[in-house]
Amino acid sequence: MRLISVGAVAAALTATASIVAPTSHATMRQGNYDLLTNRYDRASWVWFISACIPEKVPECANVAARPRLQYYAYYGGKAWYADGRYTFTVDVPDGLRCPGYNLPTRETYSWDAVTLVGTIDSRYDVGCFNGPPGTQFWTFALQRL
Repeated sequence: MRLISVGAVAAALTATASIVAPTSHATMRQGNYDLLTNRYDRASWVWFISACIPEKVPECANVAARPRLQYYAYYGGKAWYADGRYTFTVDVPDGLRCPGYNLPTRETYSWDAVTLVGTIDSRYDVGCFNGPPGTQFWTFALQRL
């Protein structure tokens, strides 16, 4: 008889916990990450992920990207969590590589909060050699260092 009552209590507690438990999501761990991407063939970046200030909420992660090659631009921004993904948009002054020069792009990084795998959507207003506006698309993964 005692086993049945303990089992019933455990089942009731489990059911109650699943009803009142807050929705959880993967909080982006602070630290350094290697940005592994097919975007660049001659450069790579290290991302430093930290808490957003003054927000300090788990839905926000501050991204500071540092190039490993000096002639590329630094970039960064606040990534916001929604629907299982972190997303941030940043203007990159040298995002479109043209023969002999670079043009600016607006890039949106979006990655899965658990697997740390994502996409880069790059948009530009003017293409190389005064070409039409366009978009480019790449994949990436973050690897904690």
